[in-house]
Amino acid sequence: MFSSVKMLTPLQPTRVLMIIVALFLCYIIFMDYVLYQRMQNFSIRPVKNEKNYDTSVPCDIDPFCVVTVKGLMLDYPNLYILSPLAAVIDRILGISSTWTWITPNMISAFHVVVAALAGHCVASSSLAERRWGVLLFEFRTWLDDLDGHVARRRKNISGERSDIGSTGYWIDGICDALGCVALIIGVFIFLKRNPPRRGYEKLRKIYPCVESQNTEVIYKRLRYKAMVRNTLLVIGHLMIVSTAWNRYIALYQDLLESDDNSLAISTDELYNRQSKVMRSGFFWVVTTLWRLINFHTAIDYLLIAIFIDRLWEYMRFVRWMGYIIPLVVVYLTEFHFLESYAYVLKGSFGFVSKSSDFAVHNITNGN
Repeated sequence: MFSSVKMLTPLQPTRVLMIIVALFLCYIIFMDYVLYQRMQNFSIRPVKNEKNYDTSVPCDIDPFCVVTVKGLMLDYPNLYILSPLAAVIDRILGISSTWTWITPNMISAFHVVVAALAGHCVASSSLAERRWGVLLFEFRTWLDDLDGHVARRRKNISGERSDIGSTGYWIDGICDALGCVALIIGVFIFLKRNPPRRGYEKLRKIYPCVESQNTEVIYKRLRYKAMVRNTLLVIGHLMIVSTAWNRYIALYQDLLESDDNSLAISTDELYNRQSKVMRSGFFWVVTTLWRLINFHTAIDYLLIAIFIDRLWEYMRFVRWMGYIIPLVVVYLTEFHFLESYAYVLKGSFGFVSKSSDFAVHNITNGN
């Protein structure tokens, strides 16, 4: 009996993680189905003759209450778990209403400290400490949700939105960047202390006439260069997905959440076109892709790799696919945004939101 327990113990954390991941996948599929039905059957923008979404759950906790561009492009853990949890804790403690001396910027600064502690744990040679570092960094992510929630509550802003250009927006972005830097430094220190051994035997065959001591020196130099290269490629990947993700959130917010009265079309028609775009299958595909590859999701992938002790394998994967996949998503998103822009602001039929629209477009042009 004791021998069987000893055999299962090392695998237990990984098994638990796999079970959690499987349950989480089922959860997000269900939640996405509910979100899709909510978008199709209830008003997104204030369009006349459309049913308003009604729920017994407080609107700041319910992720389906207010549909926004940022919410649709937010990663799954933040949208469906961490953000509602931040709202629940705020309601219990009254941070946004009672603890007025705590500002969102103070919370942002504090999660940098938590990220530094997480980076310190991630740098450890102990797998248990690295796993604690992963949990600490997830706590930092929740604090990041909390500062945004408190800021929106105090400004009476509903739903997930980026207050682009504000002081809080830039401070939050800087603090996020500092937290990411702390994690990457921890990752690099860990790899420097525990370099991957793959390739050592091949190296000895490449240099058969060199003394073993010199061979080891050459190998150390090569593996150090490989660590630096892969770390820089991971940083580049994070910078690309972060820049592109924030760019398209800003562009889509201006297009699909605008109340501009200076346009040639009526406000009702503007709302109708915006809703049509947001309900389209193409927009759903684009936003889902960004949920799967955005900055927060990329950090989550890195944390999972640390937790299951597959960091080096993940970094080798990212050095190529971490650039190819985002560039493909950027291409699709740019195409969709330009078509949506032409449809919303100019009424062009270039944007196809439904098959019926496509059929009307073909008949009109005699195809």
